[in-house]
Amino acid sequence: MKTIEGKVLNGFGKLVGSGIVLDDDGVLVELCPVSDDIHGWITPGLIDIHCHGGGGASFPDDPNDAGIETAIRTHQKCGTSGMLASLVSMVDPVPAIEALVPWCEKGELLGIHLEGPYISPHKCGAQNPAAVRNPDMEELRAWLEAGRGWIRTMTIAPEVENAQEAAELLLEFGAVPSWGHTSALGAQALERLRATAESGSARSFGRPAQTATHLFNAMPPLAHREPGPVREFIQAARRGECVVELVADAVHLHPDLVSDVTEYVGASPAGELGVVFVTDAMAGAGMADGDYELGGLPVTIVDGVARLTEGGAIAGGTARLSDEIKRMVTCGATTMEQAVRACVAAPAAALGIDSSACGVTIEWTVGERPSFIHFTDELDVAEVWREGETIR
Repeated sequence: MKTIEGKVLNGFGKLVGSGIVLDDDGVLVELCPVSDDIHGWITPGLIDIHCHGGGGASFPDDPNDAGIETAIRTHQKCGTSGMLASLVSMVDPVPAIEALVPWCEKGELLGIHLEGPYISPHKCGAQNPAAVRNPDMEELRAWLEAGRGWIRTMTIAPEVENAQEAAELLLEFGAVPSWGHTSALGAQALERLRATAESGSARSFGRPAQTATHLFNAMPPLAHREPGPVREFIQAARRGECVVELVADAVHLHPDLVSDVTEYVGASPAGELGVVFVTDAMAGAGMADGDYELGGLPVTIVDGVARLTEGGAIAGGTARLSDEIKRMVTCGATTMEQAVRACVAAPAAALGIDSSACGVTIEWTVGERPSFIHFTDELDVAEVWREGETIR
């Protein structure tokens, strides 16, 4: 038997205990009652729905077993027990999709996220502009079929030609559009949001039928005469019609903005699960400063910040989700409860998955092998378990 003490939160950020007891097979045998004077935290394993790589490896640039495993393990050892593998705008993503599918089938990944190529050429960010194009339904169907049901989300600019047709095709395959990398006006974004929400409802989708890719980044800023797409994405999340991603690493977004969006969206009962923290991590996550690659483009990391070597655009993140929790909670931007909800229950709901998915624990259930993190009082990661096995 092994007893681990700490304030136990479930995936919704609710305090449910003061420790857990595991048997020798990693099965939960007891959830200790809530009590005072308990140090540290125990939370379910975290879920990252936007991650390009880590540990020096990149899902789009190193689509081989060694590279895929390196990227996955880099995040798992810091408590991300479930994740999507994110690609970028590519001329032909099929080889990378086909390389990732077996890792989804054996439970190491929760699925695949296509970030592009159907995005605005004016908001490429760190995407390769040579690969950016308008949606092609025959092409997209071929990608979805190659994904064998594992493509979960796809970043599309709401204003591009055939955007709604692409959204409908994604929903047909059980995936959702993730609006982003956009130059849209607010009215254009609202039109797509409304149409997609209606389509999801008509299909009895059972969850928000859309997300927004790294809110604020690679989209027009809020303005007083033309609020733009940011306002529409936030309002849709508050209504429960969309889930917005925040790269809560204190680099992509100021912590005060993370706080404002989390508080505003979460204040509505419909928006309780409307905000997810993501890393947008690239190969340099968990690595030293230096030169890396993302989607074939050179990237340089200085002081932990990844930027395109030419042009200087931010080129993904270098944090893991447990890093983001520590940064947001210690600076007072969010509570521990809010951060855990944004890293567990909210992303699970966005993907339409529950604790039956490999690596996912939302509620603590006696008799099951949980995936969880044991944090110190300082929110450093002390232990990581996945499916009842210790990995750190």
